[in-house]
Amino acid sequence: MVPNAEPSGAHFRRTFPARPGKPSVTLFGNDPMATDDWQREMQRYLAHFNRAGKRPTILFTHTKSTAGWSPAVDVFETDSAIVVLLDLAGVDAAQTEVQAEPHLLIVRGVRRERHGPQAEQRTFHTLEIPYGRFERTLHLPEGTDTTAASASYKDGLLEITLPKRQPRQVPVSRQNAAEPGPTTP
Repeated sequence: MVPNAEPSGAHFRRTFPARPGKPSVTLFGNDPMATDDWQREMQRYLAHFNRAGKRPTILFTHTKSTAGWSPAVDVFETDSAIVVLLDLAGVDAAQTEVQAEPHLLIVRGVRRERHGPQAEQRTFHTLEIPYGRFERTLHLPEGTDTTAASASYKDGLLEITLPKRQPRQVPVSRQNAAEPGPTTP
């Protein structure tokens, strides 16, 4: 049984004691054992912001990449190609890497901050533009010719065109039944 937990049917209620200047917190859930780690992590996360006097923002990710952000992407298909559009406003195209492998497209780069000298005192009201390294990996459908890929950058959009491979026509030879076929020694 979980300490400070009270079972009620298939659910539980867990109360965390109040700290000086902070109210007590009660959490509800279905499986107390499965939520223990999550609760502990949330307590640690919120305690950090309480100590720092900041408002918490929660972002759940399970990526092991060192990338700081991931650009928005649109992917569409035409009769002859797969087209990938990435929103890379403010990113230097010369420092953007596009890697096209069979069944995989990887785009990496960096968006540098443009806030001027760091010595200048500023009070930001909103900070929504992500800066730093980014990486976006896309799985490509069968029949994409990554060796003939092309990319262009205009108005903050990186457009990558990956032609579709044309099916190879295999000729079929026809033999008459009266004609002997090739013989093997």
